[in-house]
Amino acid sequence: MRIYISVDMEGVTGLVDAEDVQPGGRDYERGRALMAEDVNAAVRGALTAGAADILVNDAHGRMRNLLPEALHPAARLVHGKPKPLGMLEGLTGEYDAALCVGYHSRAGAPGVLSHSFMGHEIEDMWLDGRPVGEIGLAHATAAALGVPVVALTGDDAACAEMTEWDASVVTVPVKYAHDRFAAELRPVAEARAAIEEAVAGALATAPVRPAPPAAEVTLAVRWQSASVAATLLGIPGVTADDSRTVRATGPLPALYRQFGVWMRVAASLTGQAPYC
Repeated sequence: MRIYISVDMEGVTGLVDAEDVQPGGRDYERGRALMAEDVNAAVRGALTAGAADILVNDAHGRMRNLLPEALHPAARLVHGKPKPLGMLEGLTGEYDAALCVGYHSRAGAPGVLSHSFMGHEIEDMWLDGRPVGEIGLAHATAAALGVPVVALTGDDAACAEMTEWDASVVTVPVKYAHDRFAAELRPVAEARAAIEEAVAGALATAPVRPAPPAAEVTLAVRWQSASVAATLLGIPGVTADDSRTVRATGPLPALYRQFGVWMRVAASLTGQAPYC
């Protein structure tokens, strides 16, 4: 059994503020350590279920958060950026299941550190008309590759978002949002034990491959800046819904990869790097 783990940071146990998740932040180094331990709990759960190969992708910000020496020795690490598939770099149809660790809810949701890929620059996103953020887009892209997402960890808002997207995914709330920068935290040991148990349980039976997705899907993104939207119209296939909203249609994962180009264009125009 081959397992893929995409790990973000905002949904990690104990973290609630930008100072916890951004390099240079007062508690960033502590946040890195907590991030590693949530991942290691997921790795232990996968090993209990019989995983023979585990790949971890550091999917947050500059994607250089996980210290290799802090990672469980049974796991390999994809580190750094740019990556063609960003938060899903390294995922192929050869994997039997995917796990999303430390994920957060989409822009506008009442979850801890909620946003969609670029903080305030992306106001909303839709996939085939359905509101989507990092959770739904990761799930849909994995499905297009034939890999089921079987477990997700994050705050209660992220868990609810995943359940709304796919109720079969096992979710582990490690904190309960009181506001965007405040939460009731589960005790660290309890949260890690819950992650390990949930992952082992989710993988205890052979994961079911998802049904083949539609040949093409449509991704629409509303940007804060009309300049970003106007510039993106120079990419073949990108059209405008209004002065700040663009869309494109194509197959996943190619469309997910194109979206990564959109974010790099937006970063060059606004100075705001994607931090996922």
